[in-house]
Amino acid sequence: MRMCAPAIVLLFALAAPAAADGGRVDTRRMQQGLRALRDDDVQERVRGVGLLSSCRKQPECAPAVRALQRALFDPQPAVRHAVLAALTALDARAAGGDVVRLLQVEHDARVLPAALLALGSLRVAGAEAAVTKFASHPAAAVRAAAMSAAGDLGGAAMRRLVLNSLQMAGDEDSEWLVRSSAVLAMAKIGRAEDLALVQRAYRRGGGRAFWLARAAVARAVTALHPRPREPLELLLADSDPRVAVTAAKGLADAGFSAVLVRHLGNAKSSIRAAAVGGVRQADLRSAGAQLRRMARFDRSRGVRWAAAKVLFAWDDPLGDRLLLDALRSKEATIWAEALALLAQKTGGKHGRDVEAWREDLQRRRKR
Repeated sequence: MRMCAPAIVLLFALAAPAAADGGRVDTRRMQQGLRALRDDDVQERVRGVGLLSSCRKQPECAPAVRALQRALFDPQPAVRHAVLAALTALDARAAGGDVVRLLQVEHDARVLPAALLALGSLRVAGAEAAVTKFASHPAAAVRAAAMSAAGDLGGAAMRRLVLNSLQMAGDEDSEWLVRSSAVLAMAKIGRAEDLALVQRAYRRGGGRAFWLARAAVARAVTALHPRPREPLELLLADSDPRVAVTAAKGLADAGFSAVLVRHLGNAKSSIRAAAVGGVRQADLRSAGAQLRRMARFDRSRGVRWAAAKVLFAWDDPLGDRLLLDALRSKEATIWAEALALLAQKTGGKHGRDVEAWREDLQRRRKR
């Protein structure tokens, strides 16, 4: 299925950009961003937005927020899109009114989804009318973002809007983008009795054919089902790992962490891999000993690699060793992924020089 960026954002909301220097404000970095934002070159202004977004919420970053608020009306869509993401990362609640004003004049279908997602993320008061307006926009990505905003804003009016969209999307939502977003919204603002409506729309509309819809249902079941264990275990066996991992995390979120950990020993390697992913997403450090055994001895190479990556993310020494070993792999996909993870953690650039990476990791541990 052809996916667009808003769909990924809607289901797997990634963490905001990390703050520089452990969350401290880098004054030089902020000044660079402010200068870049005044540049005539579009890409330079986008770069400036990225620099300013790392300031986060410290009071001394107020100039960055004010500059971003002004840049929200930049003539270039790429800049406006970047600014909306930055304001969301900064949790700049003061910019809520500016986002509403932008929505009154914005026509670019690439910017509108970002504006609606920011509207919801910033919990802008009195934004229900704007969300309702864009819930009937011709572009599916815009309608999907409106559903996400409705789920973030909550309230009776937004709940009715989401339920109506879920029932009526039909042929205008052939890839289940809008309805999946509506299901995710119901996971946030729905009631237990709404789950029957969600499941009916899912069955009648053919949602089973789309991974995003199945993953969204897993979220809704976790939030709304009075006894979610059985349906989540069924989804744990889904052929798409994104659905299976979502179901795995749902088990942990619903209080069935022990069930999830037991599935680490499932006979099917796909379910073991999904359980590993769920353990990581739920941050179940109590399963560390089992993951260490799996990383070394599981009969599936894919499961071993999945467990190794979790251990590495948890700063387990065995994870470090296994990632370094992966640099020697003959498979380009393995050593390239190991290289990316090492660079992300340490900031180093050593290619496949195992000893150089080992020294970086040791220095990091000492710090």
